[in-house]
Amino acid sequence: MHSESDTPQNQAIHLIHHAAHGNHTKPAGSLAALAHCLAAGAAIIEIDILPLADGSFALLHERDLGAETCGAGDAVRATRDEIANLTYKSNGAITTEKIGFLEGAIALLQDHPQTQRLQLDLKPYLPLTGVVLKNFIELIEPVLDRVQVTTVADWVVRGLSQAIPELSLGFDPLLYLDLVEDDPRPESVPPFRIGAYGLLDDHPLAAYRWGAMSGYFAARAEGLWTQAQPAREWFIRAEVLEMAQKAGFDWIGFLHEHGCTVDAWTIDVTQPALLQTTQYLAEQGVDDLTTDTPERLAELLAVQAVY
Repeated sequence: MHSESDTPQNQAIHLIHHAAHGNHTKPAGSLAALAHCLAAGAAIIEIDILPLADGSFALLHERDLGAETCGAGDAVRATRDEIANLTYKSNGAITTEKIGFLEGAIALLQDHPQTQRLQLDLKPYLPLTGVVLKNFIELIEPVLDRVQVTTVADWVVRGLSQAIPELSLGFDPLLYLDLVEDDPRPESVPPFRIGAYGLLDDHPLAAYRWGAMSGYFAARAEGLWTQAQPAREWFIRAEVLEMAQKAGFDWIGFLHEHGCTVDAWTIDVTQPALLQTTQYLAEQGVDDLTTDTPERLAELLAVQAVY
């Protein structure tokens, strides 16, 4: 799907269907949602995958089963058989849609050869070793050229690069650098400290204000890139990326120089300020935008979009 208009960069921005959202009412991230996006001709779709105790991968975002399903307990301690009959929640209400698994998503992708890419956002709640890694490689191997695995865990990026050198990888520095938000952050999720530059950042560089904001971002970007060098695409919260660009550090340009593309997430079209941020980042040369409403975002952006 395309939306066309003049753009300073004269190249299309890809709008990624976050959690397989689209013009449907299926539970986010479910096989039914994915099937709808694929059938509608979506170019790039993102879904979450979470490793289970037996090496299976469920289409879930949270390890707390009660957050997304009719069940309860810790997903990473469960097996496929133990959760296979659970159903998703949608907007807090229990549905009849059963939990999906990675092999189902791969089968759907195989049925739609026109789809450019399926982004698998891997939740790093279990180490990818032994049977877990073996199962993962076997599942994605048939569609390796159209799958991208993304994660907030730089160690997972490095490990997957060693195990599957040809795999497309993406990195989100969320655990190292993030916004301070009104809603409390889960106690177990870093960063734990508000740094001197106003961002959540546990690095010593954020312990005090040692220089300009542009220099801080430059130093953090270089260090983070070193940690996740195998990643060929970076997924950065839109507001944080805007802060860096406006502070005088061209994070987008820095990553482009290192052979990486850049995605800004997650664009909510109901927030005027975030729409302004999005348009600014488009002008700055961002490559992709992740959103729940790609069709509506394409209508609002003054750039060419593919979704």
